[in-house]
Amino acid sequence: MRLHKVVNREYEGTTYYRWTVSISPKRVRELGWTEGQELEAAVRGSSLWIQPAPRTLPGRRERPADALAEEVRRKTLQRRSWE
Repeated sequence: MRLHKVVNREYEGTTYYRWTVSISPKRVRELGWTEGQELEAAVRGSSLWIQPAPRTLPGRRERPADALAEEVRRKTLQRRSWE
């Protein structure tokens, strides 16, 4: 793993940075993570803990995001078949 400092933007003579962590493909596969997956981080002492974010949408009866997306897709297909 490697920590990178990247210029985010320059504004009125001030340079703003963001930090990225490169994780090897092997580690990503071991974790079962996928590209674009939402992650959350917590600082514990001098360590950074990263884990997958919960896959629920706030205010939605704690329904998984995938189930909501599937329901929207299904309703959209039903509407199209009636047109």
